[in-house]
Amino acid sequence: MKNNLKLALLCIFIFCIYSCHKDSQNQHTATGPEPVKPDLAIKVSSSVSGYVMNESGNPVVFASVLAGGQQVTTDKYGYFSIPGTSLSQIAGFVKVSSTGYFNGYRTFLPQEGKETFLRIQLLAKTDAGTVDAASGGEVTTTDGGKVVLPAGGIVAAAGGAAYTGQVHVSMRWIDPADGSTLQTGMPGDSRGTDSAGYLKALKSYGALAVELTGNNGQLLQIAPGKTAGIYIPISSALSSITPASVALWSFNDSTGLWKQEGTAVKTGNVLCGNTSHFSFWDGAEGASLVNFKARVLDAASKPLVHVPVSVTLAGMPQNAGFGRFGYTDADGNVSGAVMANSSLVVDVLTPCAISAYSHPFTTASADVDLGLLTGNMGQNEVTISGTVINCSKQPVTSGYVQTYDHGFYNRIPINNGSFSFTGIACTNLAVNVVTIDNAANQQGDPRIVTLASGMNDLGVLTACGTSTMGSISFTIDGVTTTITEPKDTIGAYFLLADNSSNRWTQIVTLSGNANQSPQMSFQFDGGNAVGNAHAVTDVFSNKFSSGRGYWPVPVPVTISEYGEIGGFISGTYSGNMIEFDNSAVRTFSCTFRVRRYN
Repeated sequence: MKNNLKLALLCIFIFCIYSCHKDSQNQHTATGPEPVKPDLAIKVSSSVSGYVMNESGNPVVFASVLAGGQQVTTDKYGYFSIPGTSLSQIAGFVKVSSTGYFNGYRTFLPQEGKETFLRIQLLAKTDAGTVDAASGGEVTTTDGGKVVLPAGGIVAAAGGAAYTGQVHVSMRWIDPADGSTLQTGMPGDSRGTDSAGYLKALKSYGALAVELTGNNGQLLQIAPGKTAGIYIPISSALSSITPASVALWSFNDSTGLWKQEGTAVKTGNVLCGNTSHFSFWDGAEGASLVNFKARVLDAASKPLVHVPVSVTLAGMPQNAGFGRFGYTDADGNVSGAVMANSSLVVDVLTPCAISAYSHPFTTASADVDLGLLTGNMGQNEVTISGTVINCSKQPVTSGYVQTYDHGFYNRIPINNGSFSFTGIACTNLAVNVVTIDNAANQQGDPRIVTLASGMNDLGVLTACGTSTMGSISFTIDGVTTTITEPKDTIGAYFLLADNSSNRWTQIVTLSGNANQSPQMSFQFDGGNAVGNAHAVTDVFSNKFSSGRGYWPVPVPVTISEYGEIGGFISGTYSGNMIEFDNSAVRTFSCTFRVRRYN
C-alpha cells in the first residue's frame, strides 16, 4: 500500500510539472502537411459489412451494430451488413455492443457508393474490483493497470445523480505491441484530434478500457469538478522508446476519433495522469498524417478480397504500436491515414498476422497512392469454387456460401448457381462450408473441407434440407402470436446454472428494435437431451399486462430437436398459468423452433 501511495504521489508530482507543457509533443520542427481540422459534417452514402468476434475467435451473435443511424444485429456467424448508410467522409465508424463486452468501435474512410469490410474483436469485461463511492479508493489489474477514484465523486452517467454504493470497475489493458488486439480490438483507426482540434496519427504506447457500474448495473461516471487517477501500463516492447511524457487521449464515441485530454507521464513501467471521465484511454504521441491507398493483387493479378493490411514504421517491429491497419474491399482496395514524412512498410498479412509480402515506401507532405501491390501469398492463398442447386435441383439464384472456423469466416455470394472466392488462410485447415438459398429460406448441411493451397473445387453443393427461419407461436387465452424470422430476431442460448449438472436453455425473441421489450423469452432446464426431461416456470412477454406469467409448479417441455451450434432447438409446452402481479389465470401454449447460438 505504501508503494502504491508513493507511486501515486510521484505520478501527481510529475504530472504537475508537465501539465503546463502538455502540448509540447504537438510542436513539429519538420515541414509537414498543412494541419487539418476535420469537418465531420460532410457525408457520403456508403455500406459496411463484416464479422464481430470475441478474443477466442468465435462469433459474437446478436451483437448490436450501429453505423450512420442504421442498426442491425449479427447472425450466428457474427456477420453483419449495413447497406447505403450516411457516414462522415473523414471518419465513418461502426459501434458494436453486446452484453459482457466493452463496446467495440472501428473507424474508416468510407467511399461513396462502395462497401467497407471490417473484422471487429470485442474485449470481454472483467470485474477488476470494487470501490466504495463514499470513501473512494483504487483498483489494480494484474498487468499493472490502475484507476484511483475520488471520495464522494461518483455520479450516475444518466442524469448525474450522486451515487453512494459500491462502484464496480471493469478494466482491460490493450497492448499496442499485440498484433491481434491492435488490429481488431483497439477502438477507432489510430487517428485523433489534438488539443487545438487538428487531426493527428497516434503513436500508442499503451491503452486502457475502463467502465464503472453500480450495484444495479447502471453506468457511472466521475462527478463534475472531480478527477480520477489513471495508470496505463507501457508495452514492454516499447518501454525503451517511450518519452518522459505523452498526450492522453480518450476515445470519442460520437465522432469515432480519439481526443487529446491532458498529459500522461512515464513513471517506471506505467503512464500516469488524471481524467474527469472514463472510457477508452490511450497514452500516445500525435504525428502529422497523410492519406494512403493501394490495390492489393496476388501473383496472378487477381484482387485479394478482405485481406488484412498493415502499415508500420520501417525498422520497427511490425506491431510496435505505430501501425495502421485495415482490410481490402471486394476489389482489393485499401485506404487509410498514415504518418507523414516517414519511411514506412506496407504488409499484406495472413489471418494470423504473419506478413505474406511487404512493400517499403516513404511519405512526405502529400497523400500517397501506391497503385497496384502485387505479391505471392504462397501456401496461404486458397481458392474455393463450385456450384449450388436448390431443392428443385435448379441453380440457386439468390444466396451465399458461408465458410467458418479458424478465422476463415467469409460470406461468398452465389451468382447464377456458381461461386468462387480467393482468400487467405493461416495454414491448411479443416473448415465448415454451408450453402444458403435466400429465395426458399433453405440451407444445406454443413460440410467439412480441408483447405489446400491453390484451387479447391467443391463440386455441386445443395442448399436444401433445413429451413433457415426460426419461429415461435404462442397462444394466450385463445389469442395466438406468431414470431418468425427474418422480420424478428430469435435465438437460443445454452446456459450454465449454479448447479453445474443442470444446464438451462434460454429462448429470446426481439422485434428488431433492441430498445423494445422482448415479445417472448423463457428458460427450460434439463440440458440438451431430446424428450420430456425439461421444465419451464416463467414466461416473459409484452403480451402480458404485467410482462410475466408463471407456474407455481414447473410445466414439462417436450424437446423434439436439439441441434449443435448453428442448428435448431424445437419443442412444445402448455398449461394454465398465473399472471404476475394481478394473479389472473391464463391459458397458455407454445411451439418453437429456434436456432442455437452457443
